[in-house]
Amino acid sequence: MSIANTPSSNDFDRLSTQLARFEALFEAVPLAIAVFDDDLQLIRANDRYRDLTSLAPTQSFARPIYDAFPNALADLTEQIDAVVGGTAASSTLRLPFRHPNGSRVVEARFQRMDAGFGVGGILFIGADVTEREELREDLARSIAQLATIFDVIPESVRVFDAAGLITRSNSQAQRDHAENPPRSLTDLWRQDHPRAVTGASLFMHEHPTARALRGESVRGQTLAVRRGDGTPAVVEVNSNPLRDAEGRIRGAVSVERDVTERARLASELEEQVRRSAVLFERVSTEAERLERMVAARTQEVLELQEARARERRLAAVGQLAAGVMHDVNNALNPIMAAAHLLDLNADNPDAVRDYAARIARAAETGAATAERVGRFIRQDPLVGDREETVDLVVVVNEVVAMTRPLWAERARGGVVHLERADEDSVLARGIVGEVREAMLNLIQNALDAMPGGGTLSIITSVCGDEACIEVRDTGAGMTAEVRDRAFEPFFTTKGTRGTGLGLSEVYGIMKRHRGRAEIDSSPGEGTSVRLAFPLAMELESFVPLAPSARVSRRILLVEDNLDGREFMRELLVTEGHIVDCAPTARDALAYLSNGTSAPPYDLLLTDIGLPDGSGWDLVAEVRTHWPGMRIGVVTGWEGRSGGTATADFVLRKPVRTKELLDQISLGD
Repeated sequence: MSIANTPSSNDFDRLSTQLARFEALFEAVPLAIAVFDDDLQLIRANDRYRDLTSLAPTQSFARPIYDAFPNALADLTEQIDAVVGGTAASSTLRLPFRHPNGSRVVEARFQRMDAGFGVGGILFIGADVTEREELREDLARSIAQLATIFDVIPESVRVFDAAGLITRSNSQAQRDHAENPPRSLTDLWRQDHPRAVTGASLFMHEHPTARALRGESVRGQTLAVRRGDGTPAVVEVNSNPLRDAEGRIRGAVSVERDVTERARLASELEEQVRRSAVLFERVSTEAERLERMVAARTQEVLELQEARARERRLAAVGQLAAGVMHDVNNALNPIMAAAHLLDLNADNPDAVRDYAARIARAAETGAATAERVGRFIRQDPLVGDREETVDLVVVVNEVVAMTRPLWAERARGGVVHLERADEDSVLARGIVGEVREAMLNLIQNALDAMPGGGTLSIITSVCGDEACIEVRDTGAGMTAEVRDRAFEPFFTTKGTRGTGLGLSEVYGIMKRHRGRAEIDSSPGEGTSVRLAFPLAMELESFVPLAPSARVSRRILLVEDNLDGREFMRELLVTEGHIVDCAPTARDALAYLSNGTSAPPYDLLLTDIGLPDGSGWDLVAEVRTHWPGMRIGVVTGWEGRSGGTATADFVLRKPVRTKELLDQISLGD
């Protein structure tokens, strides 16, 4: 070797520096990397590879490639052989790994290194994608839940993009145009031929959705339309623009409610009034025929009185329906707002979980409304076994979070400042859905009282032996006369914008909870509403209960609704139970007939309204043949008198998951 070819000290220094850089890069790469030589022996690996395979540094040298992944939950022999033999190009594999911190999912690749540069062997590169897969599953689950809620809304709901194309519609909207589903606002306008109630045609740009796409909020516009099969209908349309974070219009959402029957009844009433007026005029002007018409007129008067009595009864029913609508709309408003925000924040998992929780709480409030109506029909009091310990501070926080997106609209653009004064925990006894509904009414009333904005103050405290909530606003206040009638049903100062049921509902809820509702208000000084509940003892309410063991049961589920049946089955199977499903009583008896004299199932879980009969008849027949079988009833209807005697338990829809699972876990 000549002196000219001998490496100098500078060359060694430069090589050492490059090697150190390579080492740093090798360890800094956020991938698991392992290098195998031509003999398929492990010659180099970084810390991420050792963490993934749980191999110590002394175990990760000179290790054969087939033994280099001891905790992989898949056989890699075939993939390694294909890369070594050059019979297949390297491709990305998705591999599960067992890891001390839990199972991991890795996207991996075996790559044959180029021997033309003096380097041979196999290169393994792996990227941990566990977190990404978990986030993807969580997002898919949240979107599925939101889609379910969207689909069960009884009105027709359509979502449009900024160009007027329909991007989504629920089941009711699809049924309205089953033969020729519209793809855009233009298609919808052409198919429906919308007209105003006066009969005037509605131009395309006058359609509520077109106005919403221009930034307007359209509420309660009544239109006469023609469905795809030519059937005329009358609909009430609400449309609202969809805006992004910068306030730009990205689309619109329209909700159509079929009010054909209501319009028909109104038209008939007008016709009856017109006929009565004509008859009255004829009687007044034809005196010579008075004697002959006395008998007929007397009968007509009696019929008119009966009609007016019917009208009064219908008005009373309408007022009751308005009250239910008022409470249901209170629950739907946060759901619609949270659904809109969920759409805007779909790529934010924390926001998705938060808005999904808000939707669940609002749905619970709606369920409490339905349960309260059922108790009213049955004249049931609030009984102790339905109560639970309620933290009023938590309820206030939930209702504030539910209603916050609607504050600007309620206050008509004004700024509402929130002031809070809370103790750490204020405990009361009651039904959390009804307490939440009372707070929802008070906050919305306070916002309505401050159309130009103001200050909303909420105070929770313990006052002697009472748990108290006080809601204050800086609105116009009340006169003494209005204050004295504030809790009176159907009394309102809001005109057509109000039903007069909000504060009366609050008063009824407090009476059922053995509490008090008080109002302090003067003109120009705002209003303060104070709710006082019986105080709950913390030690009595928060003693932890030992969790009941979940035992796998054989369950026969009888439910005619496909979605309800599938979701219930998924829930029970997830809990480890073996489930057979039947949509009718006949199918259920066919399953049961396959058994012997012993009960073929541990539990029969059935709905009441079945296509081929009553669920109570099925319960009675099963109890006759298999008296030892445990039987549960899940229904959205009221239980019949004496009907629960043959069932071990009855749960009302919507069913709380914990109540159902606890009932299933009882008995042997």
